[in-house]
Amino acid sequence: MRSFCISLLTIMGLATQSMLPANANAIWVDYQVAVSPIKQNDVIAAFDKYKSTQTGRAFPGMMYLNAIVANGANPATHNLAVVYENQKEWETRSAAISSSPDFLQFQGALATSAQFVSETVYEHVVGFGKNAEESKQFIGYAVNVRNAARYAELMRDSAEGPEALSGLASIDLWAVKAGGVPGVTHIVVIGVESRADYLDDPLTQSVLPAFQKQLSRVRDLVGVSYVDNIATTGQLGSNQIRK
Repeated sequence: MRSFCISLLTIMGLATQSMLPANANAIWVDYQVAVSPIKQNDVIAAFDKYKSTQTGRAFPGMMYLNAIVANGANPATHNLAVVYENQKEWETRSAAISSSPDFLQFQGALATSAQFVSETVYEHVVGFGKNAEESKQFIGYAVNVRNAARYAELMRDSAEGPEALSGLASIDLWAVKAGGVPGVTHIVVIGVESRADYLDDPLTQSVLPAFQKQLSRVRDLVGVSYVDNIATTGQLGSNQIRK
């Protein structure tokens, strides 16, 4: 529990570097936690209470509370994803909430209901399609990329043309900056209304196999996870992250 408290104190502690100028890219800090089934409602209540406070309403980024549906051997049952427009936003926010009673109460409530499992810092590389913040379900493809520039180029190319999947889903590529699973360099996050509908769509079934085969030339697929969104708060939209 203590380690979870300490990690939440550094919830906005980020570092950035990537294909764009330093500190220019969006940052996502992902906290994975294990929650007892009887405690899930307590976690949701703590999240909802925090986002209604003065501190929570002033949050300039986005926070997603998700239930993990499938994640292999990982014992985490939920993840708290915190997204900032850039590192400067984190610095400003971190100073503002360091002694906020609202945040400290939220932190304490989470620590009593969840056990910290891991944290990973990601930096946004490229994204397109629907708005991630409007998605109800997500698919995460964890990959080991051998040629990051080529991989990002292939992702960009896939956003254009009559067979682009951008009309069906929110698609974002994030690079691992700290923490994470050994061997995973990037994660592709697909946001949809329904995974079943997306995967069963004729366009997805037509385009995805060939696209994944093309991607396999520059990356290895390490794992796939499914999560369902159960609560969100914040003001940062995909249009700002993908600029």
